[in-house]
Amino acid sequence: MVKKGILIVMMVLLFCGTLAAAAQEEKSSDVPEVAVVVKTLTGDVFQLKLAESARDRAIELGANAVIYQAGGQTAVQKMVSIIEDLIVKQVDIILISPLDAKAVVPAFKQAKEAGITIVCMDNYAEGDDYLTFVSTDNYAAAAMAADYAKEVLNGSGNVLVVEGAPGSAVGDDRKNGFKENVVKGSSIEVVGSQSGYWANDKAMEATENMLQANPDVDLIFSCSDVMVGGILEAVKLAGRENEIKIISFDGSRDGVQLILDGKIIADVAQFPTKVGAIAAETAIGVWNGSLNANDVPDFIDAGAELVTAENAEEMLKVAF
Repeated sequence: MVKKGILIVMMVLLFCGTLAAAAQEEKSSDVPEVAVVVKTLTGDVFQLKLAESARDRAIELGANAVIYQAGGQTAVQKMVSIIEDLIVKQVDIILISPLDAKAVVPAFKQAKEAGITIVCMDNYAEGDDYLTFVSTDNYAAAAMAADYAKEVLNGSGNVLVVEGAPGSAVGDDRKNGFKENVVKGSSIEVVGSQSGYWANDKAMEATENMLQANPDVDLIFSCSDVMVGGILEAVKLAGRENEIKIISFDGSRDGVQLILDGKIIADVAQFPTKVGAIAAETAIGVWNGSLNANDVPDFIDAGAELVTAENAEEMLKVAF
């Protein structure tokens, strides 16, 4: 009789434990696990603000969210490894700024097959295994910079372009948007274009090389504020300080301040906090059913604005 009683108690406890586990599983299933994956959190304020805004907005919407960084502007394989690990962890959503448009494609395919919703931020990838791409329209924004360059050069002169890292879709869009539009309807020539790898030292080296090969330069376009320091140093070493005009891209506080300091003439501002928030809202909306995936456009433009001396004071208030 005692043994029978013990057996009944054990069965009840086992049953209650099963119910508790099921309840916990049901409870956790109501909370999406979100991974925010970016290039780096150091030396790139844009990526930092992008990651923080995506994470914070996801948490505001009731998700669990964690930031992962590849650790560098060229750490492509590390980023791929992070995606593969997240597939094993069975996260629900990946909000990512891909380092390389091609390298992430196989991992994206595996993630989609595992039922993970992917949203690209700032950089896009090849293929169609992600839900959407949220960013600045980098080509159109760089074209704004090109139009301003034509205006300040009166339609004539020689320009250089310091590109982003090879393989970066965003870098390519900025480079092409500027180069293709600055020559339209003008006598301006692009006499040099080299990669600065999103780094000051590399940008300085590229600028030095191009200035040596083409000393008669009137303007330099930088594909990111993160490279302007190196460009300015190269211009100074060439003895062309205050002679060569510089236009940059990002609209960071540092970039806008350089306009106010008279170091550069313009900067194309983008809005990383807006990009991150939209990415989180879109992915979680599809995850919880409040948004239909078929209604989500392939690209969501977060906007851009040209910053010059005329509006730099106001833009500094909202710069990242």
